[in-house]
Amino acid sequence: MEAFLLACLVLAGCTTGSPPDGVDHKAVVWVNALAVSSPDYRVAYEEHLLSRLWREHGETVRVIVEPRWPRASSMDVFGRQDLEMQLSSDGSVSRPRLRPWKLTEAIEALYNESDQARMTKESSALLEKMEPKENLRVTLVVGFKKPIKEEEVRQIWSPIPDVALLSPLRGDGEMPISWDYSGYCNARGFDDCNPDIRGSLTAGFRRWVGLLEPDDQGHLDSFGLDLSELKERAAEGAWYGMIISGSPDSAEARALVKDPRISVVLVGQLALG
Repeated sequence: MEAFLLACLVLAGCTTGSPPDGVDHKAVVWVNALAVSSPDYRVAYEEHLLSRLWREHGETVRVIVEPRWPRASSMDVFGRQDLEMQLSSDGSVSRPRLRPWKLTEAIEALYNESDQARMTKESSALLEKMEPKENLRVTLVVGFKKPIKEEEVRQIWSPIPDVALLSPLRGDGEMPISWDYSGYCNARGFDDCNPDIRGSLTAGFRRWVGLLEPDDQGHLDSFGLDLSELKERAAEGAWYGMIISGSPDSAEARALVKDPRISVVLVGQLALG
């Protein structure tokens, strides 16, 4: 806990305790917990869902969830779902069950050490065959040989990655702990556009963890998350992998397979748009 507090204090605007006035704490916990536990999906929720105006809906939080598509615009992503999360009579949260898809399989394969060389070779060959097309985009799942800090991640991939993978695969089929950007400045329950947070996925994750309270553990259980582990991952600030998107024929994308810090590169999805 002391290590987490120290890591939190060095980040401007990072606090612990309750979220800011006007923010629904359960929505801050539930919506972010769904996103953190589902790196293969994007939680495309609306900013106003976390405001006091929506507390009249009682124990229900609405979210819009879609597969993490590599398109620049996500207006017409196939598989988008308008879902509700509710508090059950036993005190648990009705976590939406999201179906596995191609990106899910790529994230799971990230940790198949025996096939990493073969899979990376296949990904490299696929990227090399791509002809330049202005509207062709690719989602890549990248694993690191050992956990590294975000500063080193940005040496490997200069744009801010789509998703930070902040743990290995977890037991019982759970995805890695992750963090990505929200669609709106306050949709996370805090100012996600604060420059000290917007420029760092690690800082955003630490900010959310700092808002969690001991009583939230029962709700986190519904998403396969443990508060103690979240605090440890936040304090550690290490990346085990990342999900990125861009042009498949770019020099930066093709150079990934040659970086000695990378263990595997997988093509998660290709799309026009």
